[in-house]
Amino acid sequence: MKRLLFCLSFILSLSVNAGKVTIDSSPADCEITVINPENGMKTVLGKTPYDTDMAQLKSNVGDNGVVQLDIQKAGFQKYHMALPIVGSSDIKVFANLEVENDVKLTQDIDLLMADLFDVLRMVRVQDFNNGMKKLELLEQKFPHYSIIYEMKGMISYLRKNFKEALNFYRKSFGLNPKNREAYRMKVYLEKKFNVNPNSGSEG
Repeated sequence: MKRLLFCLSFILSLSVNAGKVTIDSSPADCEITVINPENGMKTVLGKTPYDTDMAQLKSNVGDNGVVQLDIQKAGFQKYHMALPIVGSSDIKVFANLEVENDVKLTQDIDLLMADLFDVLRMVRVQDFNNGMKKLELLEQKFPHYSIIYEMKGMISYLRKNFKEALNFYRKSFGLNPKNREAYRMKVYLEKKFNVNPNSGSEG
């Protein structure tokens, strides 16, 4: 399992009292599990943010020197690290969990679709300039999404910038040969301007 970025700080204390133990994470409400490396026994401590003291932690997981700390939440990659059980030290752990790739992709697509609907709203009121600006921002984040270039082609076509529209439709079709609308408009504009389908796009 991939080790995630983490921040771990030990604040050594001169106090004879048991040190404090603080475990937090982003996002919050992650399950905390401690694994004894000697026998593999798992102990669920609770959820983040979690506060206890060293004496209580030892009573829960034993005094074995080092345990494995796992912090996890559905939709995020598991965080794990070796946690020393130090007698009188304060321990602070902050785990920054990364979103799982498939969940991240779903979130990105949801955001993309919301922005594309916003562009369509702009097109309906003929706010072509802002629509194109928004598509340019989306292009920076999603450079391989065919639909962005298709919509840029649509705006260029509505502006009567037909050759620019052809370039965008060609780009869209090149990224996704199954994009029927991009193909239909590409063929239509190539015929309209008597352009060889195999010729390069005009800049």
